[in-house]
Amino acid sequence: MWLAPPPVLYPLPSMIPAAAASAVLFALPPALAPAVLRQDPPSAAADLYGAGKGLEVTLEGACELALQQNLGLASEALNTDLALFNYRGSYGTFDWLFHAGGAWNDTKGQPQSVFGGENVNTQSGNLDFTRLFDTGGTFKAAFSTANTKTNSTITTFNPSTHDLVSLTYTQPILRGAWREYNTAVQREAELTWRQQMEKERAARQKLLLDVSNAYWDLVAARDDLEVKTSGVDLAKAQVDQEQRRLDAGVGTRLDVLQAETQVATREQERLLADVKVRAAADKLRALLFAGRDRGRWETAILPKTPLPDEARADDTPSWTSALDVALDHRASLREQRLTIDIMALRHELRRSDKRPNLSLELGATGEGFSGDTSTSLDDAFSYNYPTLSAKINYSIPIGNRTARWALEAAWVNLRKARLDYDQLESNVAAEVREAVRQVLYQAESVRAARKSMDLAREQLKAEEARRQVEITTNFQVLKFQQDLVAALSSERAARANFAKALVALKDAQGILGDRP
Repeated sequence: MWLAPPPVLYPLPSMIPAAAASAVLFALPPALAPAVLRQDPPSAAADLYGAGKGLEVTLEGACELALQQNLGLASEALNTDLALFNYRGSYGTFDWLFHAGGAWNDTKGQPQSVFGGENVNTQSGNLDFTRLFDTGGTFKAAFSTANTKTNSTITTFNPSTHDLVSLTYTQPILRGAWREYNTAVQREAELTWRQQMEKERAARQKLLLDVSNAYWDLVAARDDLEVKTSGVDLAKAQVDQEQRRLDAGVGTRLDVLQAETQVATREQERLLADVKVRAAADKLRALLFAGRDRGRWETAILPKTPLPDEARADDTPSWTSALDVALDHRASLREQRLTIDIMALRHELRRSDKRPNLSLELGATGEGFSGDTSTSLDDAFSYNYPTLSAKINYSIPIGNRTARWALEAAWVNLRKARLDYDQLESNVAAEVREAVRQVLYQAESVRAARKSMDLAREQLKAEEARRQVEITTNFQVLKFQQDLVAALSSERAARANFAKALVALKDAQGILGDRP
């Protein structure tokens, strides 16, 4: 879990104008800020950022800020919400369905019989409730009524009321039967939702990896800029020394020119290092801030988490232990396992679709017919005149080619999903081995770079002493100065690479940013 101390906005050092350096502002992430600060108007929040201001932030704070501000992660979170709503909505299949209708008909015809019956006026209505059960069965309760008035002299009741109450249940027995088949849509929607949760988790881990790498790149670039600046100072000091020697008559103009040339070269390196700092800061800003607000893009990023002083790999897990963790936690593997479950579910559906269509239908109808509306209604609901029915229906396409080949296609998709998972496992194993190897290598690289730096410093010190007694040349001193600058840069880069290797190992295991 990332526990971020609040990022703090500070004015930049003395290199900026005094007016800009006079303000000290504090910016908290929304999740950590007091309620009063979170309710500030947008204009007040905008005052926290801008040219001449600096955002002082730790690695944990940068990660927390990115999790709150990054638009790509926010989009994935919305996709997760959509998948959840689709999953919940899929159960609407089993909701009750209500239907109602009414009609009025009036017919006047030419006389065709001495008994009449050519003039008929009818008002009718019906309503029913239908529900699909997760067994595949369908239950329907229906009521219909018709009130008829006619000029027929042979009708029993005139006007008359005819009511029907019916209960019907239809249950498939082979194709499309039982719960496993009829809840398949809901189970697939649930698996899809869980897949999207893993996609969001993968996006979150990718963001944390990118932020961590960008943060360490910025720290390393700033440290390298300091090294390059110190290299310029060393060369300038050497110019002053050689100029004094020349003025004293013990040096040469060539020594001064060599030292001045070295100043120009190192100044060029310093300018390049400064450009790298600006580029690294922009890369981190793009991950931390959403949009194109000018103030945020012009706010300097001041990293507060230093490069690790010690590069210890004693607690680095073996690659087999790291792989066991990755197999349980890698989002890509979890997502593919869910894909296998979806393909297996579809395969079972196609297996059911290949079966014949056999269904059982049970019905019970109560009928009422009377000149009195209440009597007709009572007879219908009391089932005084019932009609009971039971039906068996059977059908199957001759050849059944569509279902047969659909089953084969579903098996191919299931097999492919399993092969894709095996390939993913192989890729994960390779990534874990490389991540463990990089941690061990970078730890050794830091130690070697530090030793090289110490030796370069000692060599320069000895060469400067030799120069004082005219045993060596200015050229050699400048060369050893350059060697020291290179060694210092290499040592900073090695420490940054070690820090990035630790993050990469967590990412390879699938536990980057996860709560313990």
